[in-house]
Amino acid sequence: MFRLIFAGFLFWPTVALSVTYFCPVSSKVWEKGAYSASQLQSGQFAVKIVDSGDRATLSRCSFTPIEGRVTCDDYQADYIAQDSNIGVKKYYVFNSQFDIQLFANMFFVENNGRGNIGYGTCRVTQP
Repeated sequence: MFRLIFAGFLFWPTVALSVTYFCPVSSKVWEKGAYSASQLQSGQFAVKIVDSGDRATLSRCSFTPIEGRVTCDDYQADYIAQDSNIGVKKYYVFNSQFDIQLFANMFFVENNGRGNIGYGTCRVTQP
């Protein structure tokens, strides 16, 4: 039942209200291995997606020691592709060379465009 409700949010027509997803990174890998549990905990990495159907704002968040808090960089998606056959929506930011894939089961993959890939499970925070 939950998957049907989520699929409705994920593939809602472009006239729909915006949906906000909060996606904490539970695992992160790069060319030399994986981030440790302590690195993930101290980094507090997350992705936020505000999807308005035909446009989206993507935020990449992490803990900034200088400011002593989590900060986020916001980007407008340049291109959004969705495939209802496999239940995935892909958000691309060309200038920053990163993308986020959000699957119908709420699993996400973030490719930061510089060799790091983070993934985890999203939750809807604002329908």
